[in-house]
Amino acid sequence: MFVLSLSGRPGHGRSAADPVPALLEALSDLELPRAAERTAGPEALVLTGRAEEALEVLLRAAEIGSLAVGLGVGAVQRPLPASVREIAGPAVGAAEEALRVARTTSQVPLAVRAVDARHQDTAADVEAVLRLVGWMIRARSRGQWEAVRALRQDPGATQAQLAERLGVTQQTVSRAVKSSGWREESAAHPLAVRLLSMIDLTSAR
Repeated sequence: MFVLSLSGRPGHGRSAADPVPALLEALSDLELPRAAERTAGPEALVLTGRAEEALEVLLRAAEIGSLAVGLGVGAVQRPLPASVREIAGPAVGAAEEALRVARTTSQVPLAVRAVDARHQDTAADVEAVLRLVGWMIRARSRGQWEAVRALRQDPGATQAQLAERLGVTQQTVSRAVKSSGWREESAAHPLAVRLLSMIDLTSAR
């Protein structure tokens, strides 16, 4: 399982001082084992059962732009409680440790910790990939960010359709997507998913 502990970083990114409401809204359409919840202050907890879901949470958190993220990978106690705030197990501790590390990182506040020590090297590898992806997202202008977000929400849309949705010209969308590094970023997503899956020892249970 994947446990994500997220903490607001006032004064950073596009959102207001407390980014949790924006985060919970951004995650509301995902089918998670338990709904994401605020824990204390500008902090939230998210549980996912698949690497693809964990990556999607990380991408949406990066788009909000003012969150430190700790990702713990491993087992949680079963059966799952009704509230994500009540989950327990080694993956929760790993996520808390990862968040402490992430808070000390100024540019891309993200860290990954595996419960199984044998997979710490892989966790470091995926952390490097995810930090690079996060840096690309943080470096985008508002126009680039809006174009990529629209494309992520509807991957099959044409540039003309995206332009109409955003109220800009097709040429503007084309330039924004090309200069955003989206193609390069999205090419790294399968690698991140593969690495995360390798260290999730509970995925087959």
